[in-house]
Amino acid sequence: MRWTNYHGHCAYCDGRGSIEDYVIKAVALNMAAIGISSHAPVPFTTDWTMPGDKLQAYLQEVDDLKEKYKDQILILKSLEVDFIPGIRTPVDTLIIDSQLDYTVGSVHFVDQMADGTRWAIDGPADEFQKGLQEIFNGDMKQAVLRYFELTREMIRTAQPDIIGHMDKIKMHNKTFGLFDENEAWYRDEVRQTMELLARQGVIVEINTKAFYRTGLLFPGPEHFSLLKELSIPVTVNSDAHDPDKLTNGFEEVAQMLKTAGIHQLHEFVDGKWEAVAFEREGILM
Repeated sequence: MRWTNYHGHCAYCDGRGSIEDYVIKAVALNMAAIGISSHAPVPFTTDWTMPGDKLQAYLQEVDDLKEKYKDQILILKSLEVDFIPGIRTPVDTLIIDSQLDYTVGSVHFVDQMADGTRWAIDGPADEFQKGLQEIFNGDMKQAVLRYFELTREMIRTAQPDIIGHMDKIKMHNKTFGLFDENEAWYRDEVRQTMELLARQGVIVEINTKAFYRTGLLFPGPEHFSLLKELSIPVTVNSDAHDPDKLTNGFEEVAQMLKTAGIHQLHEFVDGKWEAVAFEREGILM
């Protein structure tokens, strides 16, 4: 099986290992392509985004490795870009000037706390609870609505090639039971977002980062039938933060997708995104 992975991180941001460590592992796994997509710099301090002064070295290193391994694997240059209106978006000059092969657009930050700290919705549980209380008075529904509002704004105004972990706002729900994901209002938010993705032609990743740890996928298999209904292009990414996690959960997700009637993934081929059937890649279930 020749997998691809277009979303992963290295030591330039919050991942472990060098870019070349990931490439070497991808070659060992006989992968068809690997996209290097460290967290793009943001103009405030975090402990997980790339420092701004490291960006040019990162871009050059990816280019150098593309050349070094060109006969073994397709290496693609990318960034996972936060959508923070007025602060950072996938269409900022900094991002465009980086001459990327594609962008992964994600919402990690939802508004600000009283002291100006931006609320990272996928941070530690105590920070999540603090932001939920300070910004939304503990009203999880309003936090979820705001998250999806920002997500749709990103899709409309910045249109990344791939949307990262589309429903990441549910991350802490399994632990705290903050809302019912089967309620009509939540399903409607997911549908509205996916309908916009379909109109804009943005690829939805099935993000497997947490799959072996918590069983979570973003989006979850309960939404795969909607992906099929709306003919949304799909790829499977592991959001790897360690070289050993490059194909985390891929076999299982491929089976889930096929069960939902999805028989192809979108891959980067000859400079453009193309639908590739599972069977063409030898992924036979």
